[in-house]
Amino acid sequence: MFSNRSEYLTRILTELKVGSMLTKRKRNGEKYSRRFFLDEHESFISYHQSEKVFAQSHRYYIHEIDEIRAGFHTRTFDRLVRREFVEPTDEQVAFSIFYNNYRDELHLMATNERTKNIWIQGLQYLIDLHAKKRQQHVLSETNWILSYFRLADKDKSGTLTKRECRRLLTDSLNAKVPEDVFEKLFQETDISGEGLLNPDEFINFFRVLTRRIDLYEVMQKYVKNVDQQTIDTICMNINELLYFLRTVQNQTIIKYQSKQNKNSFSLLPIATHEQVQELINEYEPNIELQEKGLLSLNGFRNLLLSDDFSLMRPWCSRRTYQDMTRPLNDYYINTSHNTYLFNTQVSGESNPEAYNRALRAGCRAVEIDCYDGDDGQPIVKHRYTFVKSCRFESIIRFIEPNLFKTSPYPVILDLENHCSIGQQIQMAQILKQILEDRLIIESSTAKVSCVLPSPEDLKYKVIVRGIKIPISTTSPKLSQQQEIDQNNSVLNRHNTIVDHYLADVYVYLQNVPYRKYEYANKHYYCYHSPSLSERELKQVSRSDPIGLIKQTQKCLLRMYPD
Repeated sequence: MFSNRSEYLTRILTELKVGSMLTKRKRNGEKYSRRFFLDEHESFISYHQSEKVFAQSHRYYIHEIDEIRAGFHTRTFDRLVRREFVEPTDEQVAFSIFYNNYRDELHLMATNERTKNIWIQGLQYLIDLHAKKRQQHVLSETNWILSYFRLADKDKSGTLTKRECRRLLTDSLNAKVPEDVFEKLFQETDISGEGLLNPDEFINFFRVLTRRIDLYEVMQKYVKNVDQQTIDTICMNINELLYFLRTVQNQTIIKYQSKQNKNSFSLLPIATHEQVQELINEYEPNIELQEKGLLSLNGFRNLLLSDDFSLMRPWCSRRTYQDMTRPLNDYYINTSHNTYLFNTQVSGESNPEAYNRALRAGCRAVEIDCYDGDDGQPIVKHRYTFVKSCRFESIIRFIEPNLFKTSPYPVILDLENHCSIGQQIQMAQILKQILEDRLIIESSTAKVSCVLPSPEDLKYKVIVRGIKIPISTTSPKLSQQQEIDQNNSVLNRHNTIVDHYLADVYVYLQNVPYRKYEYANKHYYCYHSPSLSERELKQVSRSDPIGLIKQTQKCLLRMYPD
């Protein structure tokens, strides 16, 4: 047993650095067993190369990892299960790594469940650590320095010679250093005396070169016995730092109610030694100084450059401070168009992870173009292109865990429905089965009032936007789907009859053609949602600006690119 969580995590990371055998799985069934390991600096994972002459291993950097997902909850594993390349019981040892903004995936299987768990726990800890410190200067600067170190390390030896360091400083880091200063600092940093710097030594070397003299002068004003402390040794003790933060800075600190909910917090004055010690533990890089309750120049720099000590109000970006009780149409909503496209408009594939990427980036409205699948299952695709299709069920199932990770406010699924009645029924069943009580449906809602509900009312809810009922138009020969397709410049328009079972989920946002205000005011209600292209919006804003504004006061208007 471990005495505390820190000791347990340290043990896990040590095991990951030693490495363990994991099997890479590809969607075509191919598999490769490799010994994966965490690098000594805990900045990336890699694997030992195969015996091929020109084989190269790939590095998966922690700060580029978007998500660790246990089990078979990915398209690749789903395909492998269906084609019987893996057994259902293998799910307990499987996990996937999404990285590079969800563009790339790594699918792995461990030899046993314990190995899988320590990889997931260890990587998730490092991801959380990076997320916590991502906005702090110390970690972003470290990653930045290391990235240049690796570029300069041409022979991949893990060290830089004096000449390589000099060239890196001059050519890439724009650090102009006198030769005598460079020589002196290099010798002081080169602990082994071999004329080589490893990553840790180079980071220290660079930070010494770029020390903030202005911050040193600030520290001198508040440190006792300043005459006895040089720029290398100056430190603030707890009392001195407390005085500086409370009296000089009038500083507050953010206290979160929980680690999971960053939107709920309070601002506390800095008044105790315990609070100051927590700050020292967080920002002081030297462990020995932490234990003594001292903050060095490097720690002081890290503290002042962090978001918590920014002149800008950090709570404005960490908590929703706007009024979220207004009707939904009073807000601009971050919206994605052709969300399913993962690469280009004409090639690639429709991919559920494209939706996860949009949702994690803060998007609250995504588009799903639905068509009949050859196997009887509805699919999502980009018509008249070479883009490969994806099952509608896969998209809904894989985005479900990420719907509210970024924001608690509602997600809008904009369905462009081209399916037959039978597959529409399947779409409705899929939505209801996977989203459950988060999906707003007719039977679970009160009679629609004269105004849309607010984002606050719709927290953790999914709204489906689509065509529900025919509406009288000036062109009776066109169905509503045809007319909206025409407005959206879709070729080969055809009449889509909407089944009542699917129509039941179109509650608050029923897709309708855009009409002039005189018509819309008589025939449209708050739950009708017209669409306009950017080009059409510009035209309407010039020809009928008042009518456009009046419509948005009543209905939610969707804009899409030309």
